[in-house]
Amino acid sequence: MSMARASSTRSRLRGVIAPTVTPFDDDGAISIPAVHRIVDSLAEAGVEGIIPADLIGEVLSLTIEERRTLLAESLQAAAGRMIVVALTADPSLHNAIELARFAAKAGADVIKLSLPYPYTPSATGMLDIFRRIDDAADMPFLIESSDALAIPPDVIAALLERPNFVGLEEWGSDVGRMDQLFQEFSGRLAILPSGETALLFLSLLGASGLIAAEVNFAPRIMREFLAACQQRDLDRALALFGRRRRYRDLFREGLRRGLPLFTPYAKAAVALQGLPVGRPRPPHEPLTDGEIARLREVLRREFDLGASDA
Repeated sequence: MSMARASSTRSRLRGVIAPTVTPFDDDGAISIPAVHRIVDSLAEAGVEGIIPADLIGEVLSLTIEERRTLLAESLQAAAGRMIVVALTADPSLHNAIELARFAAKAGADVIKLSLPYPYTPSATGMLDIFRRIDDAADMPFLIESSDALAIPPDVIAALLERPNFVGLEEWGSDVGRMDQLFQEFSGRLAILPSGETALLFLSLLGASGLIAAEVNFAPRIMREFLAACQQRDLDRALALFGRRRRYRDLFREGLRRGLPLFTPYAKAAVALQGLPVGRPRPPHEPLTDGEIARLREVLRREFDLGASDA
């Protein structure tokens, strides 16, 4: 791949990026019409990028074929209006390589590489995994790093020898590590925060974009938060971050117990805006009537969002 294409792709990894929810029909199958409606609504809202079948997209409950279908349909719906990132992570390196090759053929802009959680390879093992996928796909890629599977700075530095390496999604909580990563690599990589601590800290440092579940239903607020950070308007940035925090307070206790409740809550929030998303797949459970009522109130109060009865 040419250096020019890599540079162009890196510059497009900016703004607000949505790891999209996956809609299911009444029979529990992926709803293709709903995929198109969701992607179209995000494009119309000016969202800069999407990541189909990410963690919030219930990737762990999807088959390999469903992941291919979801990516292909999302690309068709996006129609070049936003950057499309294809998650290739899988416990099987063979599957990850096949997903990366499919993403390249389907026309994805970037592939996102993740390590096979919960196994933590050595630095040498990490590089081997990333290099083998890059060799197979030969397209721009970003890597994901978290507290559970932190990518060491020396691995990131080694990967920078590869022209396809364009970005890092960071959702850890170690501010010392994040400061080091930003100071050392932000001039050569798109560093995209997600999660909570990273979202605030790296955005305030000057990250060019962010990845957040809330972009699915409140892209305007998330864009205003990112702009406030980039403009060094600390009071405005913290006020907007506080509004997001109060939404996450709805399910924070579940997060402490290791439950990824951001998935059913994000799906419910999207549904309250009138988009068809269906029930989450097990092991996720749909929200109770009481939880939906509290969510509806927070969306109204903190995000200035009305709620459809659809």
